[in-house]
Amino acid sequence: MDYEDIIMAMKNGNVPANGASEVCIGREKEIEEFKYLLKKTGEGKAITKFINGEFGSGKSFFLKVVEEIAFEDNFVVSKVTLNRDVPFNKIEVVYKNIAKNLKCKTGTSLEHIIERWITKLKMMAFNETTDPVKQNLIVTENMQNDLEMAREHSNPFVVAIENYQKAMNAGDYETAKYAQSWLRGDSNIPFTEKRKFGVKGDIDRENTFKFLEALAAFIKSIGYSGLVILIDETEYIMNLNMKKLRDTAYNYIRDIYDECNLGNFQNTLFVFAGTPQFFDDPKLGVPAYGALYDRIQDALDTSLKDLRKPVLTLEGFEKDDLMDIAGRLMIMHEEVFEWNAKEKISPMIEEIVITHEENAGLTGGRVTPRVFIRSFVSVLDTVQQNPNEFSTDKDILKVFEEKETELEALEDDW
Repeated sequence: MDYEDIIMAMKNGNVPANGASEVCIGREKEIEEFKYLLKKTGEGKAITKFINGEFGSGKSFFLKVVEEIAFEDNFVVSKVTLNRDVPFNKIEVVYKNIAKNLKCKTGTSLEHIIERWITKLKMMAFNETTDPVKQNLIVTENMQNDLEMAREHSNPFVVAIENYQKAMNAGDYETAKYAQSWLRGDSNIPFTEKRKFGVKGDIDRENTFKFLEALAAFIKSIGYSGLVILIDETEYIMNLNMKKLRDTAYNYIRDIYDECNLGNFQNTLFVFAGTPQFFDDPKLGVPAYGALYDRIQDALDTSLKDLRKPVLTLEGFEKDDLMDIAGRLMIMHEEVFEWNAKEKISPMIEEIVITHEENAGLTGGRVTPRVFIRSFVSVLDTVQQNPNEFSTDKDILKVFEEKETELEALEDDW
């Protein structure tokens, strides 16, 4: 594990590309819940889950942890962040980004997944016979068997994959490339080219769900545990300037929720992450669309935690969590930069944590992971590079307080 990459990513306000699980503190129960959800998804269930968290609470960070756990369990994962170019009221655009962002533990892209599967089929055929003709027959037969479930949801999806393989075998790489693009939702392919790989029309809002269902069925059939779709910054829906557009987006989420419960999706986990405003705002948020709100609102008015309800809330850190993450960051920092952080920082950790809790309390909230981690890593860097400037513990605490003030107003990337 490259601790330096993890430390620098968090200092810069980014989610680490790898190793988020190494520093995910205070979310043990939430992680166990998602491990359970992934287990049920691998067994055939389709589930929709929502994550509610303030800016800086670690929503994007937690989604990265879910992604890493999913990879360990042999899932294919796609993460999509909503924005002006990817609005949820255009579900066909969302599909295009889901297909574009597919990843598995061995690589990225839908093309990688298909090619790895076809290579596996060829190796199986090679192990059965050395006759090229028989090999092709075995590959074709096994391919048809693997595609059977996906065909039940969308025959054009399967036809495009079959003809992609035929084009590759024939050396017609241009047609194969067009087939791949079409499977990813590209709507700019000429009719003459689509005819070469046996399809008509495009992936649009009318058939997107069928293609998503076919994609999930295909992924499961070729040996993966299932498909995990992570939708981040779902609160962007609130920025759509017309109620009709927002309602359309919320209706698609409701459709996904219902399709999962009805069993039309299989082996698929959808996760939507958003801010409290998204879940609570009566004019622009989920409450403005009753058909969705009625499905996911809390059934009980209680402060007790229930991780099994549709919306899982990420709370801010408490003292023990802050002490734990500070200690872990300090160990990682020592290893990367080869210095004795414990000697300088350990005597001040508890006081640093108390100061951070007191500052958060002034605004009526709990400590957000982002601000604490960024400021703590910045202090570690500063002390390590300027050891002679810190003759007393108070000097370190003063720098921490200054760093914390600078970071409080920064945008949330977590």
